[in-house]
Amino acid sequence: MVTDNMTVSLPEKSENEIKSIVQQFYRNFFDITLESIKLLTISSKEIRTRMRKGDMQVLEDYKKQEESVILAIGHVGNWELGAAAYAIGNYPHVKGVYKPQTNQFFDELMIRIRTRFGGEVYPMDDTLDRMRENMGNQTAIGLLADHNPSSHTAYWHHFLGRETPVFTSVEMLARRFDFPVVYLRFIRLGRGRYEMNCEILAAKPKETKKHYITHTYFRMLEEDIYKQPDNYLWTHNRWKRKKEDLEKANK
Repeated sequence: MVTDNMTVSLPEKSENEIKSIVQQFYRNFFDITLESIKLLTISSKEIRTRMRKGDMQVLEDYKKQEESVILAIGHVGNWELGAAAYAIGNYPHVKGVYKPQTNQFFDELMIRIRTRFGGEVYPMDDTLDRMRENMGNQTAIGLLADHNPSSHTAYWHHFLGRETPVFTSVEMLARRFDFPVVYLRFIRLGRGRYEMNCEILAAKPKETKKHYITHTYFRMLEEDIYKQPDNYLWTHNRWKRKKEDLEKANK
């Protein structure tokens, strides 16, 4: 699946190049797994060493303005380490939206990892209610929105070379609450070393055209993937559903 996903998504790469990227991806993947577990014991000082602060001016400005934001994040680099670095970085208080695990042990483990440095997490189904409850507080709602939505009514977008069902949750929440959207990226500098950067995606969501935020998010994510293809989470079965098959099933 990993090889097939890369082959279609990176058509300019040769077979040997794809093999090399696949090998590097698995090295990165196992590193990320171990690095994420290490978050149970790692010090905040070590996190700052491993996740270097790059250009974070946009979030620093929103912090000064006491304005809440939505963080649009992709499965590129080490997003778990990045979330911990964000939580200790003096930015708006992060509230991460997550999908609860069916296994209670792993669900509790991931919550411990994601909240150890002060962040909080929302189950996906509680997001709207929890955001309303926190309207009086400055927060940053973190969304990893590049996985495969379960709904057959998902929005379809051309992503990495093919029609792909995508979440529109970033856009929906941003337009409803009119929170600025900030794209947060984690660039791999070397083994166990990353850099965290951000840039504005939509400053005034209610003034944007329909699907602008969704299209822009996936364009920015796609650019990051093309720059460091071994840094993306290719193990997710992103294209298991076909648009034409779902359209036939819904007729």
